Amino acid sequence: MNLKLVMSLGCAVGAGTLACSDASPPSASRPPSKAARSLNRLVGNNAPAAPAERAPATATPTVISDQEPDIAYAYSPIGKRDPFRSLFEQLQVEQEQEQLTDLQRYELDQLKLVAIISRIATPYAMVEDPAGKGHSLTRGTLIGKNWGRVSAITPDCVTVKEEYRDYTGRKVTNKTSMCLPKPEDLKVD
Repeated sequence: MNLKLVMSLGCAVGAGTLACSDASPPSASRPPSKAARSLNRLVGNNAPAAPAERAPATATPTVISDQEPDIAYAYSPIGKRDPFRSLFEQLQVEQEQEQLTDLQRYELDQLKLVAIISRIATPYAMVEDPAGKGHSLTRGTLIGKNWGRVSAITPDCVTVKEEYRDYTGRKVTNKTSMCLPKPEDLKVD
């Protein structure tokens, strides 16, 4: 059989007219979109391609334009503060964190009263934090996370007065007593 006849029958039956014709695909006649121009610029595909006889169907169009293409911009929030949070709140929290004492880093429930020295002009008490470190107390010492102050030291107990605001904004005063364990409550081995 003739070779030209076999080629024309194969093109007509199996492959379709686009693959056998000499015309370029219809997508090559359209100018590239703005997104395609930006993508080509990011990829570094700025040089014009050499003219080819036939462009393959999967080839990406190259950008050849008299206008300056738009540069794509991507925002990265790494290392930047949240624009929806107040700057003043953040500064206030940082200042409060700097001024805290060791006793203000724990709740009153976490501290354990160990000893009291009373019947002197300035009574002293000693508390132990969860790490096992001892701290001495006198009247007026700041203690607890709610800015509590030691208001009284008696021979058996230490009274702490905490003032804070509740959810309605009212000022609430809370008095808490930390007492020494009674001798019968102590474990003697």
